[in-house]
Amino acid sequence: MKKQSIRAALLALSLGFVGSASAVPATPCNAANEGAQEYVSNFPRPGGAIFQCFGGTWHRVAVCDDFGNCIWI
Repeated sequence: MKKQSIRAALLALSLGFVGSASAVPATPCNAANEGAQEYVSNFPRPGGAIFQCFGGTWHRVAVCDDFGNCIWI
């Protein structure tokens, strides 16, 4: 279990540094879509991130690998 937790943490860190941090959804975050979630790809690299709109800003709530496995942060 400890080994799996370490791998998950390393995956989250590595995925966080491959481009999803700079990409945000193209949809504006406003009162009309408060709480909405959107997936943003790391194209051309595999994987991506899930963002959620709250407080007028998109916040990254998960990072995903190229197999569709996501780690919620």
